[in-house]
Amino acid sequence: MVERKQRPQWLSHLGIVFFASLGLGGLIQAVLQQGDFWRGFLSTSLMIIVVAGILFVAWKKAGTGKTLALMMFLAFLLRVGYGVILTWGLPRFGYEIDIQQACYVFEDAYRRDRNAWALAQSDQPLSMAFSEEYEVDQYGGLLALSSFVYRYISPDEHRPILITILAAGAMALSIPFLIRGLNRKLSPCAATWAGWIMVLYPESILLSASQMREPFIILFFTMLFWSVSRWVERTRDRKALVVFAVSTISLLLFSFRSALPIFGAVFLWLWVIKSAELPKKWMKILGWALILAGILLGFWLMRDWVVSVLHWDAKQTITKSGRVQFQLSQLPTWLHFPFIFIYGVLQPVLPAGIAAPAPLIWHSLAIFRALGWYLLFPLLAYALFRAWWLSPSLQRKMILAFVLVIWGWVLIASARAGGDQWDNPRYRTLFLPWMAVVSGWALAFAKHTHDRWLKRTFLIEGIFVLFFTQWYLSRYYPLFPRLGLWEMVGAIIILSLGVIVGGWLWDRKHPPGDLTDHIPSL
Repeated sequence: MVERKQRPQWLSHLGIVFFASLGLGGLIQAVLQQGDFWRGFLSTSLMIIVVAGILFVAWKKAGTGKTLALMMFLAFLLRVGYGVILTWGLPRFGYEIDIQQACYVFEDAYRRDRNAWALAQSDQPLSMAFSEEYEVDQYGGLLALSSFVYRYISPDEHRPILITILAAGAMALSIPFLIRGLNRKLSPCAATWAGWIMVLYPESILLSASQMREPFIILFFTMLFWSVSRWVERTRDRKALVVFAVSTISLLLFSFRSALPIFGAVFLWLWVIKSAELPKKWMKILGWALILAGILLGFWLMRDWVVSVLHWDAKQTITKSGRVQFQLSQLPTWLHFPFIFIYGVLQPVLPAGIAAPAPLIWHSLAIFRALGWYLLFPLLAYALFRAWWLSPSLQRKMILAFVLVIWGWVLIASARAGGDQWDNPRYRTLFLPWMAVVSGWALAFAKHTHDRWLKRTFLIEGIFVLFFTQWYLSRYYPLFPRLGLWEMVGAIIILSLGVIVGGWLWDRKHPPGDLTDHIPSL
């Protein structure tokens, strides 16, 4: 009886997915008009049907929650929609350079995607994507996948929107893996916040809409996290073993260098959880010593590459920005790298995005990207100091592991990218799943405990944004009076200290209660 009632529901759901996919495919082809209409309609619709089918199955396996369905739907639709806007709008409203006239935001995507189309049109096997002949993609994974799509789904016309559809599907698919991986480790409220951050974070929307590899790496990251979480729960799940193997191999194929810190972070988290079960203290000490030795060995083995990259990217940042050159000229040499390092953490700079003149499509993109980071940054900063106040427990260790990994990666990304406004956010976004977890926990904690310090953290950032927005506006528009950089930095520091000291004094007079007694489970 149960099967007879459920089967029509399955069919109706699949029917909705099928016809919605056809409608979306037709709309995309009508807007972009890439090649023959009917061939474009069929190839685009086929890609959407395949991706939507996978998402539908994942949703059913994850428990068929309405909130999860809405998250996955919006995650996919936002990224595909933004991809269509960029593909249609860049040649019309962007700068007159080859990359934008070809509908790309990133040069990496432009070069790789053109190579993928060339490989798809050739008689060479797709395995050539991993050869030196196509070294424009260092690793070959996305190049091979793109070539497969072009060769077998769209052989008549180069349609980059198909890769956008795949990337959008990858990001949408990462959400159920993350939320299910957080099962019994994070409160439902915090897990929901984490899911919505995954859906709405602007940098991930841009990367998915721009034929970049990061959405796929994020998917493999969440798959790895879910499979290890299942092992932590002591469930003998063969599916988890398969997912672990697939995610591990895929990470190595798409980006070996990105895979290493992801593997390290996941297994560090695993160690933090399982080490509490070890009976002997010396075992824990030995384990931490081996982890530290592994980190130091990794840095030592990659030291030459890291140093050369740091110098190169910092040089590129200085060369591209006259303002950075001017400010560095006012500083002693030993402060140059710290200045660029902090500048990188703040990228993309919201005040610059607001004030700098640019075509509308780029102006809106700059504000969109920066707003996402400037909403997330205070949550990560709040979690960094609030987690230390928790009572000693396994829960505290887990939260701190997430927080320290995230901040370690934010700093590494800043150092690696040398202050660049594109590479910094891109590298940082690789750890978006855990950034979402930490931020979701911070929101749930502050809401549950009525903690005043989250609002104060946003207030401090607001002071920074207001001062620097005025500073940037005065640079481009002489109507505004202008402070010197260091005078402005001094004013920001003084006002921020005022918020901190004033908040501390207020809490002494009006105690908020013991926050550690009301901790959402993590």
